[in-house]
Amino acid sequence: MTKNRYMPPWKADPHYVSFANERRLTDSEIQLISRWVEKGGPQGSGASSVALVQAATDVPNKPDMVLQPKQALEIKGDGNETFVIFKIPFELPQGKAVKALEFIPGNRKLVHHANFAVQAVGKEVDIYRGSEVALSDQFQTNLGEFQPFMQDVVYYGGWIPGASPQSFPAGMGFTMPTRGVILLTMHYGPSGVPAQDLSKLNIYFSSAPITRVVQATSIGSGGIGEIEPPLIIPADSVKTFRVDMVTSLDLSVLYVWPHMHLLGKNFEAWATTPDNQTLPMVKIPEWDFRWQESYKFKNLLHIPKGSTIHIRGTYDNTSQNPNNPFSPPQMIISQDLMESRSEMLNLIMLFLEYKPGDEHMN
Repeated sequence: MTKNRYMPPWKADPHYVSFANERRLTDSEIQLISRWVEKGGPQGSGASSVALVQAATDVPNKPDMVLQPKQALEIKGDGNETFVIFKIPFELPQGKAVKALEFIPGNRKLVHHANFAVQAVGKEVDIYRGSEVALSDQFQTNLGEFQPFMQDVVYYGGWIPGASPQSFPAGMGFTMPTRGVILLTMHYGPSGVPAQDLSKLNIYFSSAPITRVVQATSIGSGGIGEIEPPLIIPADSVKTFRVDMVTSLDLSVLYVWPHMHLLGKNFEAWATTPDNQTLPMVKIPEWDFRWQESYKFKNLLHIPKGSTIHIRGTYDNTSQNPNNPFSPPQMIISQDLMESRSEMLNLIMLFLEYKPGDEHMN
């Protein structure tokens, strides 16, 4: 598994861009594991045999704040996908600088993705009243009830299968308001048996104040920019789609988060500057929905104003794709739907407005 680099899973091409949160073994580490196996896997002795390995992340072990629904969601075993929005209220004595976020799915088999919006809510609104959960068939009713809570969006983030925690450099991030709600949108894949989920969001505070606020944008499905041609994938076809978008600001990019569904075959994103320089962003030669990631740049990536961000996604809608949700294959007409049997092509970016010297920061 390690010789073939099947484990640990890391789908981004390291020769295209090497990321700060890269989960890959070095050649020497793979050789060390191989020699250990060849010797029968001998157990170590003394203190070394019980040493703990710290994951390659900036996130500490204990969160400062944990937010989750009051009770587990009951998921029907009817073979349908489930969409839910949870309202999770919170109050703090004072605003807190957030340096890292970690979403923990309660049911990794079924959680397709999660999005969360941190909303600041004024004292004139009772954040504890009304419904705390809205199922997809109740959206029209309950989302209207949620409208008073949809005030100032302080931060918008998410989670996808395989993703690691997100952390920000010192002085960057966002400030958790003293009062508000998190609107947590959950998408669950189909299940043939009844199941439960109780996911949570771990939040880590910093003593240093936030001087630069991290922003998020989505390019492609459900976001800005047009997919060309329209995201329609005929049965028994392998087809490539593109998005090309010109930036209106000088950007310093911290993370990129590519996203496709089960028909995804490969993904690539790069930027072309006004002076025709190419800036690689991320390349996934073999897309795997089960192992996605928010890829963190080792140094902030400066994308000058007027650059064109290019996104290319190829889809395999043939019977040769073992992940194809339909047998035989069917035409997929995507209308920015999030069901796993539909498709998406988008790139989410976490960014700051550029300041000179950002490209040297990590």
